[in-house]
Amino acid sequence: MSEQALAILIQVIGYIGVLFVVIAFQCKTHKRVIVLKTTNELIFALQYFLLGAYTGVAMNLVGSLRNFIFVAQVEKGKSTRVAQVVFSLFFVVFGILTWQGPISIAVIAAKLVTTIAYGLKNTRLIRFLTLPTSICWLIYNVVANSSAGVLCEAFTSLSILTAILRIELIEPWVQKRKAAKAAAGESRAEKTE
Repeated sequence: MSEQALAILIQVIGYIGVLFVVIAFQCKTHKRVIVLKTTNELIFALQYFLLGAYTGVAMNLVGSLRNFIFVAQVEKGKSTRVAQVVFSLFFVVFGILTWQGPISIAVIAAKLVTTIAYGLKNTRLIRFLTLPTSICWLIYNVVANSSAGVLCEAFTSLSILTAILRIELIEPWVQKRKAAKAAAGESRAEKTE
């Protein structure tokens, strides 16, 4: 395989990962968000490996393991606090072991924040806490020459903002309007009786 073909294949792998993250934040359940986000992280771990961006590999592999454990704990109604501490330590240790300079700080910080976010059952908080981590990954992806990663973070941010608008703002507003119309209809019906 030529160098150019390999470079294209590496980026295509990343673009496949982008699909999963765009879908993830549109989901309403914790499990769906985390499973799709984990698929995204595993795909990007492969891409980062092929790019020689080893801090990204380590962060995504440890993050994938963290996600599986969090899903199991949240489904059983168990606290994720101990796992949050353990995985935070793993991220710091693996970040140091794969240190690629100050840029590594960005992804270590991002993983520390998402470790708190993904340990929560509340998908609203997951979205709000994950949004700023996209900036850290965006910077890392520029340095790692991952055009798919840059696009992924742009789509992640857009997807999160869209979900916040749709799920947190528009849907409750529509429900309130429907309830108000229903109440007004009942009130009119009582007056005509």
